[in-house]
Amino acid sequence: MKNLEFKEKISHGTKFFPFAYYSVTHIHPRYTMTVHWHEECELVRIIKGSFNLKINTKSYHLSEGDVAFINSGFIHSGIPKNCIYECLVFDISFLKKERSFSNSFLNSLISFQKEIKIIYTKENKNILKIFDEIFTLIKNEKKGFEMKIFGLFYYFLGIIEEEDLFSNKINIDFNNKRKLIHLKKVLSVIQKKYMYNISLEDLASSIDMNTNYFCKFFKELTNKTPMEYLNYYRVECAKERLKESNLSITEIAYDCGFNDISYFTKVFKKYNDNLTPRDFLKLYKKN
Repeated sequence: MKNLEFKEKISHGTKFFPFAYYSVTHIHPRYTMTVHWHEECELVRIIKGSFNLKINTKSYHLSEGDVAFINSGFIHSGIPKNCIYECLVFDISFLKKERSFSNSFLNSLISFQKEIKIIYTKENKNILKIFDEIFTLIKNEKKGFEMKIFGLFYYFLGIIEEEDLFSNKINIDFNNKRKLIHLKKVLSVIQKKYMYNISLEDLASSIDMNTNYFCKFFKELTNKTPMEYLNYYRVECAKERLKESNLSITEIAYDCGFNDISYFTKVFKKYNDNLTPRDFLKLYKKN
């Protein structure tokens, strides 16, 4: 993913096949899943190791073979541990466009009246089998794979409806919903201004909070202080630029909001297993 926007604006797939597949190992610039959200739904499947996933205000522990279904618009982040995982991001509304009939269950999903069950483990063998076929098809891209994937998603939703693996309303109380709206606004400010000097007061004032309450609110939802998270995000942006641009490390550091190369290196090492920017670049090129 080239853009590190908290509300991702990148195109996932194409107009006629709105799916995008990502394989993530420890050398991926976004190995640790930063807090973000997008209008599309997302499947996260654990190939190896474990993954601590946070969706809105709830936390989940995923092990090898588990799959998470992240509903549209949900704020999510994740911390992998000795993990290899893969993601499939897709626009669920394509299912409605592909058929002339109107299905009330499908319509309720697209209009956010229903929320699909999030976690699938070995107890959901029938659904895991469907996900396995979907991931295999999209990785191999053999002739006819698009139509097969469309069909498998209809089959998946049929099981969800049949077995009542959904809730009839978004299960977030009013107070948490308000917090998530505020968080999205702060994340948007960071996304737009991370390359400039941003103070704690700037971030707090963007949602009309005093700094003390703002710090408590932000850490509750992200497990980082606002300034820790700002630096973390800047480092994530720098990793993308290291991977894709020909700029020097110093130029990238300044472009991503760091005014001191030594401090940039210190923060970079903090969030990348003690790797320096140069070490990271060598490791990426090697693999």
